Amino acid sequence: MDEVDKTDVEVEGLLLEVLSDFQVTIPELGTVAAVRRPFVVLTSNATRELSEAVKRRCLYLHLDYPDAEREREIVSSQVPGLDDRIAGQLVATVARLRELDLKKAPSIAESVDWARTLIALEIGDLDEQAVADTLGVVLKHASDQDRAVRELKLARRA
Repeated sequence: MDEVDKTDVEVEGLLLEVLSDFQVTIPELGTVAAVRRPFVVLTSNATRELSEAVKRRCLYLHLDYPDAEREREIVSSQVPGLDDRIAGQLVATVARLRELDLKKAPSIAESVDWARTLIALEIGDLDEQAVADTLGVVLKHASDQDRAVRELKLARRA
C-alpha cells in the first residue's frame, strides 16, 4: 500500500484487521481470509503520523535518497538518450535542492521527469537559466521555487 500516510484515518482500521487477523470483511461480500500469511508492504512519506497500533505491527525501514552515482544510473536507465554530462548536472542540482528547507524535496521520479523534460526541450546544458526555466518540473510549490531561485541565486526571466 503506497503512501499510507495520505489515506484517511479509517483506512488504518482496515489495515489493523488485515495485519492482525489476515482477513478483511467487505459488507457486500462477507469476510475474505488469506489462504497463507500475507506479506504486506506499506510506504509512507510521514505527512501524518500512523497510529501506534499500525506501527507496532510493522517493521520500519527508512530508505534515503540514493547517492549521486546511483541516482544518475537510475535516471539514465529511465531516460534513454540522456547525455551523461547532463545527467550529472541534473543529479548534482537535485542534490542541492534537497539540501534546502522545502515543503517537498524532489523525488527520484521528479529527477526522471526533469531529464525527460530537458530532452523534450532540447536543452543541452543545465546552466542557471535552464534550471530557472524548468524548475517547476522538480519543485511543485511556488514557495519552494522562490526559495530555490533565491538560495541558488538563479536568474528568473520576467
